[in-house]
Amino acid sequence: MKRVKELYPDAEPVNGFIFFDALRAPVRITGLPWIKTNGNYRRLDDRYFDEYPEGLKMLTDCTSGAQISFKTDSKRVAVRVDGIFNHRTCLPHMADNGAMGIDMYVGSGVDKHFCAVFHAQPGNTERYNGERDLPCSGKVDVTLNLPLYAGIRKLELGLDADALIDDPEPFAIPKPVLFYGSSITQGACACRPGMSYANILGRMFDFEVINLGFSGCAKGEELIAHLIASLDLSAFVYDYDHNAASCEELAATHEPFFRIVRDAHPDLPVIIVSKADMLYGEEKTLMRRDIIKKTYDDAKASGDDNVRFVDGTKIYGDYGAENCTADGCHPNDFGFRLMAEAIAPALKEALGV
Repeated sequence: MKRVKELYPDAEPVNGFIFFDALRAPVRITGLPWIKTNGNYRRLDDRYFDEYPEGLKMLTDCTSGAQISFKTDSKRVAVRVDGIFNHRTCLPHMADNGAMGIDMYVGSGVDKHFCAVFHAQPGNTERYNGERDLPCSGKVDVTLNLPLYAGIRKLELGLDADALIDDPEPFAIPKPVLFYGSSITQGACACRPGMSYANILGRMFDFEVINLGFSGCAKGEELIAHLIASLDLSAFVYDYDHNAASCEELAATHEPFFRIVRDAHPDLPVIIVSKADMLYGEEKTLMRRDIIKKTYDDAKASGDDNVRFVDGTKIYGDYGAENCTADGCHPNDFGFRLMAEAIAPALKEALGV
């Protein structure tokens, strides 16, 4: 471990903190698979930026699933955020803490516990700062979950000037799990970033989350399938039911997208999920579920033993959308917990843990 003041000898302490740019610091940044080539916090590969649909160009800035982790004995953690906020982040049915905030967990492995939230102040959403005490002493792993519906131009971390900093403990699952899907996958309407179902599962099993949920804009594009196929993953959770405009569009894109990923990775565990709510009515919801299940059935019929299906219509059980969603569609925190618990058995089996 190294002392912060030794790593940044020219930095002037501010209120006892030394601040440093997270992108250029001895911290672990995960959930951004193209960060080395991009040099920024975007979720997709910038080399193909001009080929993305307009909605994806905007939403790739959102940092859903991205985390910054480090080990420290600092008594406090501070952040200074220069954010990217646009009209899609103005979600009247979603808490600002979830859309734009950063939440902090302490602990390592599957023993991470919520600690605090850094949130944008009203009227000053593009730049915000804050400091929070760490509720423990000695060396501890700290994890910051970045915003679900906003981007980051620059994020500075602040630690006590005499604090130590080092790499966090490695993940228990050595390769990432990737989630592809709709606004629900991206995290609407979690009250804070750590409560999206992907992030809950990441803590449950201790793996790196790559969240490629795109609000209204994950439509099974071949380019995105090829980008996913280029990555080395532990598992792939495939969940974009809601973004297909019709049953016909879903049928035309769902299995071809899966086949691109499967052809590149014959042994990759794939968990196929249908939507949990009945927003389109029960008949259409069941039709969509059956289209999605056909991708699974066809894979199984071809001898594919690395594919699993989670029937979304069973996720909320007797609680229903009235108890599990913010608006009949997007889960609240309880809904996200139920989603994570429904997917966990398939993921546990897929990961062999």
